[in-house]
Amino acid sequence: MMTNKHKDYPLKDYYSKIYPKYDLVNRVFTFGQDRRWRKSAVRECLQNQPSKVLDICTGTGDLVIDIARSAGEELQLHGYDFSSEMLGIAKEKADKQKADIRFTEGNVAAMPYDNDFFDAAGITFGIRNLVYENSNADQHLEEIRRVIRPGGRLVVLESSRPDNRVWRLFNNIYLQYILPWLGGLISGNFKAYRYLASSSKNYYSIGEMASILESAGFIARKKKPLFMGSVMLIVAEKQ
Repeated sequence: MMTNKHKDYPLKDYYSKIYPKYDLVNRVFTFGQDRRWRKSAVRECLQNQPSKVLDICTGTGDLVIDIARSAGEELQLHGYDFSSEMLGIAKEKADKQKADIRFTEGNVAAMPYDNDFFDAAGITFGIRNLVYENSNADQHLEEIRRVIRPGGRLVVLESSRPDNRVWRLFNNIYLQYILPWLGGLISGNFKAYRYLASSSKNYYSIGEMASILESAGFIARKKKPLFMGSVMLIVAEKQ
């Protein structure tokens, strides 16, 4: 399915250190555009009126909380992440919004849900961590597919390598020289943001990511470039 360099990064350790400033860095890093992009992801997650939705790599819970704001009370919402520190923030934010969300800590390679359990799943700026130079990439994708019902949706919002060469040059300069310094300065952890910037810079194009999802058993129904191709929104359906 995929070939990997088998160079796993200490992601859990990174997120255990940057979680207090994670939301702030995201706002600064995306010039506040992440909120607008996430609204598009929310609409796609709710498009087919699902009854059960999973937010994979939920982090501080922004996507699943936004879904809760937009959906009816009968919708069953789950947030899943490996970082207890990030989930702690997510729970606090959900409580303030009075959002009924079931948060669970664990590894995406072995999720505690039944086969075909969810009608839709979303993952915002998290799938890169699951497949970029990750020795468990295939297992992560297989597990994600397992918990979504046939015909169910997977909505991916992620960094992307722009197709336009000129814009890609500017994008790479920003990711290589500005983001690591800016994220490190705000969060106090330069090492984590060097990884996050590098993985964004070297990540797949929207077409490559769609092909990876299709190799994993999905059909890419929508491929939408955002921010001149620096970000991708892909809507895939489980075959």
